[in-house]
Amino acid sequence: MESDTSPFLSKVDGLDSFSESSGEDYPTKRNIENALMTWTHRPHKRLLYATLRIFVILFAIVGVLATLLAIAHAASPSWRPFRQRDVYRPETLTPGLNACLCGNTVEEALSLGCVYDSLATTWLPKECRDDELTDRFDRAGPGGHWDYYLDENGTIPIESKSEIGALGPKGGSFWASRDWHIAHCAYYWQKYKRMGQTGTIMEERFDTFHHVEHCGTLILKEKPAYFFLIEVPVRMNGSFDEHPRDSRIGGQLPSHLATHPEAQEGHDEHDHKHEHGSDPKPVPMINHGHEHEHEHGS
Repeated sequence: MESDTSPFLSKVDGLDSFSESSGEDYPTKRNIENALMTWTHRPHKRLLYATLRIFVILFAIVGVLATLLAIAHAASPSWRPFRQRDVYRPETLTPGLNACLCGNTVEEALSLGCVYDSLATTWLPKECRDDELTDRFDRAGPGGHWDYYLDENGTIPIESKSEIGALGPKGGSFWASRDWHIAHCAYYWQKYKRMGQTGTIMEERFDTFHHVEHCGTLILKEKPAYFFLIEVPVRMNGSFDEHPRDSRIGGQLPSHLATHPEAQEGHDEHDHKHEHGSDPKPVPMINHGHEHEHEHGS
C-alpha cells in the first residue's frame, strides 16, 4: 500500500526553497523578507495588499474625525451639526428660525408667505403658525368671535383681521378684553403642547418663562367689578428685538377709519405704551350697552 508522501504542512508559498538555499530547517528573517517581496509583486496579490492599506487609512481618518467632533461638542455644547431637530430645543433649529421673521411691511410679509396670526397678534411665516388652533381661537369668543377696538374706551370697533394686521408696520396696537387675554394664554399653552405633533416653531418672544408668569398672574388675579380693555401691540416679527416703537395708532388707521374724529383724538392724546406680556393697566370702559357681550363667566 502506497503511503501519502505529502508533508503534514505544505510549504509556504515563496519559502519552498529556503532549506535548499540556507541548509536550515526553519526560515530566516532574510528568507521571510524575500518571500514577502515575491508575494507582493504578484499582480493579484499587489491589488489585495493595496486595498488593505486603503481600508486602514480610511479607518484612521474616521477615527481622527470622530475625535475632533467629540472635542468640538465638549468645547461648544450648542454646536450640534448632526443633532436631530427638536422644536422644543431652539438650539437644534436653523439659527434665527424661531425669530419668525416677516419683514417690515405688509407687502414684504405677504411676499415671504407670512400671514397675520390673531392668536400671536403677529405676522408669522408658515413654520411658526398653527392655523388650525388659531382658527379655533378666533371662534372661542362670545358669540363665536372676539371684539377688537382702536381705542381704549371701545368706541371704534375694528371690522376685520386685515385691518389689525395693517397696524403692524409702525408698531400700532388694538384693545381687547381681559377674557381675550386669558384665552390667548390658554391657547398658547395648547400651541406649545401641540408642537410635538404639528412641528410648529414657537416664536422666541413668547417662548419665555416671563410670558407664562404673566399669564398666570392675569388668570389668578381677582376679576375687577368693572369691565375694561387692555392694549395689545401688533408685531411684524416674532423676534425678541422688535419692540413696538410707539403704541399710538398714528398713521396706521385703516382707510375707512382714518378720518374718524375720536380716532384722531386718540392719535393726538394717547401716549400710554404697553408691550404684550407686561401687567395690563385697567381702563374703565364707557357703557355702550354691550358689556354683557364680553362678560361670559371667565
